[in-house]
Amino acid sequence: MVRGKVVNKVMVNWAASFLSVLLLMSMVALPALAAVAANSVNSSSIIDGAVRTRDIKRNAINSSRIRDYSIRKEDIHSGSINKYKLTSNSVNTYKIQDGQVKSADIADGAVNSAKIANGSITNADISGSAAISDSKISYDTNKTGYLSISPGAFSPESDNTDYYRNHMSLTLDSGSYGWFYAPVELPGGAVVTKLRYTAIDNDDGEETAAQMFRVAHSDQTTDQMANAGTFGLGSSPSWRTVSDSNITNPTIDNNLYTYVVRIFFSDPVSLWGGNVVVDYTYKR
Repeated sequence: MVRGKVVNKVMVNWAASFLSVLLLMSMVALPALAAVAANSVNSSSIIDGAVRTRDIKRNAINSSRIRDYSIRKEDIHSGSINKYKLTSNSVNTYKIQDGQVKSADIADGAVNSAKIANGSITNADISGSAAISDSKISYDTNKTGYLSISPGAFSPESDNTDYYRNHMSLTLDSGSYGWFYAPVELPGGAVVTKLRYTAIDNDDGEETAAQMFRVAHSDQTTDQMANAGTFGLGSSPSWRTVSDSNITNPTIDNNLYTYVVRIFFSDPVSLWGGNVVVDYTYKR
């Protein structure tokens, strides 16, 4: 019992001594802290790592307090960087994630020819309602075209001509000779390469032919360009195609000339005319 009382007395005395020391230190330290002059605490006075978040005044850290290139992506709050935080021309291709530029991001009219890779536009890229003019299409090589003229397109030279005509054939019903005309409408600059004529010639002594002409606007002068006829083929009741590839003045000039095809019959009944085809080439 006596031993316990002694221990308790010692503990009480020790606690009283400790409190006295603390009181003495506070009496010395507090006046000392109060005596610290403004701006007198510098970096060397602060223990490394001792400044905590709560020690820093709000908005106290500006650009000059931040070491260059020390801010990492995890330091930036999500969504805090907007267009006003970016300098002009600061976002290059390396800053954009692949596939992230959307249609809404591209200004109207911003994509011109220089922005489109050569050969990258496919048929699927062109709208079905684009209505691209033929004048916008350029061909690297000559293209071949064909103008087909049916018998129904031909008109007799004279109103007194006795003839039979439908969409498949044309013939004289009576008379010694007959001429029938149809216009030829080809694009300017086209080059005529061949005149073809499908006909029946069942009389060795007669002939039917298709002839192409150009007529000058200035004085109505007529120049024959081609002649595809049955003369010398012999008689046959079957349809046969004759042609002429030796074209005179083959280049079409709609500014100076009008073009026509004429079908000629030397006799009725045994001669029948069918389709006329003009072969030509063109390049844009």
